[in-house]
Amino acid sequence: MKSVISTTAIVFLATVTAACNKAESPKAATPAQAAISESDAAKVADATVETWKTMDAAKIKALYAPSVEAFDYVVPGLAKDRGEFDKRQDAYAAAKIDGAVQVERKIQIVSPDVFVMSGTWEMTSSSTPANNATVRCTDVFQKDEAGNWPIVNEHCSPPPKPA
Repeated sequence: MKSVISTTAIVFLATVTAACNKAESPKAATPAQAAISESDAAKVADATVETWKTMDAAKIKALYAPSVEAFDYVVPGLAKDRGEFDKRQDAYAAAKIDGAVQVERKIQIVSPDVFVMSGTWEMTSSSTPANNATVRCTDVFQKDEAGNWPIVNEHCSPPPKPA
């Protein structure tokens, strides 16, 4: 009798184990997403920086996702819509910043489709020195369906005043 119960228990456990393994197999069969390398993220970030330096409003606006959320360093509050965001980019381009030096930068890979660039900048304008500023920014890039890396979130602000 013990052997019948033992055999039944073993068959039951084997069946349950097989069913659990079978239920998990679709996950294992799904190919793993390739993560963006820090080197590839740096290339995207470098291209973005070069576009910002063009001071071409249309090119700059094209860097951002249609639904971008952003804090500008010279305008308080979030833009209410993409139209307002675009006007802020037009104002940035009109500021005639002809010197933009990235002082420090850190890239963080968040997922295969998301990375973050954080850094500080020295911004100068030879024609309008009042536009000179030190700025710190964090930009979140998210890969879209076309394989591009638009900025989906940006936060720029002046650094705090020393105590």
